[in-house]
Amino acid sequence: MIKHLIWICFLALFLSACGDTNNQYQSKEQAQQALQTLNQFLRPTGEIKPVNEQQFPFSDAYLKERHSIYQAMQTLELTPVAQRTLDYLIIAERFPQRYFTWPVYIPVLDNMLAYNQQHDITANINNWLSFTQQQLILAKESKLRLNSIELNALQAQVTKNLARVDLPENLKHTLTEFNDYLALYAPRGSVGLHGISNGGSWYQSKLNYFSGVTKAPINWLVAVQSQLKEMQQEAYSIHVAVGHRYSVLAQRFALSNKKLVGFDWAQDYQSLIGYAGQAATGLSNEERTFWLAMMETDLGIHYHAWTVQQAKVNLLKRLKMTPQQVDYLVADIIFYPAQSFAFATLLTTS
Repeated sequence: MIKHLIWICFLALFLSACGDTNNQYQSKEQAQQALQTLNQFLRPTGEIKPVNEQQFPFSDAYLKERHSIYQAMQTLELTPVAQRTLDYLIIAERFPQRYFTWPVYIPVLDNMLAYNQQHDITANINNWLSFTQQQLILAKESKLRLNSIELNALQAQVTKNLARVDLPENLKHTLTEFNDYLALYAPRGSVGLHGISNGGSWYQSKLNYFSGVTKAPINWLVAVQSQLKEMQQEAYSIHVAVGHRYSVLAQRFALSNKKLVGFDWAQDYQSLIGYAGQAATGLSNEERTFWLAMMETDLGIHYHAWTVQQAKVNLLKRLKMTPQQVDYLVADIIFYPAQSFAFATLLTTS
């Protein structure tokens, strides 16, 4: 009997210790650091940290570690906005991003090769490139394909890296094979999320997160167009970066003095919804029109399956901009769905 009680006590202590391993973060800053380490090839922070299999985007080891971090973060006491972001990231685990292991707007291979200059991870990069191609093959079997904008962006990155004089020979061979595969790749017809399997639910989750409200896309469209019909075409001065590694929304708040900590690498680890919530009431009429036009076009692309040309025409109708600026904005909407809805409070404020 005594031995039995001792065993029960030991087992209870063991399970308690195991439970404590999940509470590995004492603050949201520590959790952010863990995510930054995990995602350093997706969003380098400037600090070079040791790399292992977990850091290679969307590999099995990466997905397992990311899930573990998210689960551990659930023990933290977070602000409502931070909790909203964590919930959004956990929900996103069920959607098919894992099939598209190279986000085409991020120079992932450049980031890996920069690290490779100091620590030889050539074999790991080679394996990841092969894995990326294999995932695209598996994706097609699940009726998941890149759209034409994504395909062109990915091909441009591959071509640029093939021209590097310092590209290791074995990587050149694998990358050439990948380039040949992409040359024969047939993109999906629709550029929006509704064009892929389960894309409607994926888009709805993004709308819910960025807006902070659960509302069907068609209802959002009615609200947006109700506001826009009262507005004139506006000239909004916008200066955008070369490339799309940062969204237009992230660029809008890049120089903010107050840093709001976030958990999403695609939002540059900042709380873009927090920034937008603070800024919404102070926007000029020109910027109000800009974000409303972005919302309308976002819904057009990802819900109504607009073509790229339809999206461009709509933005030019609403905004006084150059065709080049509009091209950039359409690509931004495709790469960063629903981010403009961080300004959804514009639909309830005047």
